[in-house]
Amino acid sequence: MLALLPGCAPLATLPAPRVEGAPGQPWRAEREAVVAQINSARAEARLAPLAYDVTLERVGNTHCEVLVTESGEGHFSRSGVPPYLRYFLAGGHGFHRENATMYSSTLPLAQGALGGILARSVASMLAEVPPDDGHRRALLDRDVTHIGVGLAARGGEVRMTHELATEAATAWSAPPSAAKPRTGMALAGKLARQWRAAAAEVLWEPLPEPLSDIQARVIRSYSYPERRVLYQANRAESGGGPAAIPFTVDRFGNFALRWSTGPAEGVEIAVILAMREASSELVPVAASATVVTVTGDLPPELVLWRRLAVPIAHP
Repeated sequence: MLALLPGCAPLATLPAPRVEGAPGQPWRAEREAVVAQINSARAEARLAPLAYDVTLERVGNTHCEVLVTESGEGHFSRSGVPPYLRYFLAGGHGFHRENATMYSSTLPLAQGALGGILARSVASMLAEVPPDDGHRRALLDRDVTHIGVGLAARGGEVRMTHELATEAATAWSAPPSAAKPRTGMALAGKLARQWRAAAAEVLWEPLPEPLSDIQARVIRSYSYPERRVLYQANRAESGGGPAAIPFTVDRFGNFALRWSTGPAEGVEIAVILAMREASSELVPVAASATVVTVTGDLPPELVLWRRLAVPIAHP
């Protein structure tokens, strides 16, 4: 097991993609059983069940397939692309996290054995105890709303991920996936009724770099990058007037964020932070990523994940 690692008219925004659905083939029944096992544990903890998200599944499937091909494991392949960036490039707009696990045998899997392997893996995660309970905390996080089960199996090798996300946006207009430095950016949307957008932050990290097999294997946890800037809702920047309010939220719950990419190449992640009704806790509920390069184009190693943004209908 690998350790896992929080008076104006409405704005004209695009409806958030309808990504909820059922698991796809192959291994539909096995994926459904994994979700049922997790949702049963959530019910015991008096938490809402997780809805299924086919975008999360596509991202997880592709990552698992790459790992099997590379004989790798965990959250990273040789490309060095972090889990959240894979998801954002594929069109996801929730706040993402990932569980990852593997099974390896010198013998091919017996017919019908996959379900038991996956069930034992989930049971092991749910049985974790603090402080080494990252998988369990992710599965039983009250803020998580959606799941996709990534799977790949070949011979005696199995890779599984739980791609998890907090998806609170009911409308979403994302910034471009790639841009040049010092480019003006815009993001807009609306949150579900129980949420109130309160702040937005832009995170930054260097462009992903390739990893050796050993480097990829030893990464047992990961985290989101450091904050570059924080914007409070409807608050002007220091020294600015009403026209210099980067993050606006109206009485209908619509929000808009405007900022400029930094001076250097890297990955910028815009995160919307919100509060529940009658709560002052800030929770990340929506996000997007923009890859900043001198050409304004995605590096080749990231194109694979962007191509997953094209919806694929399950049979």
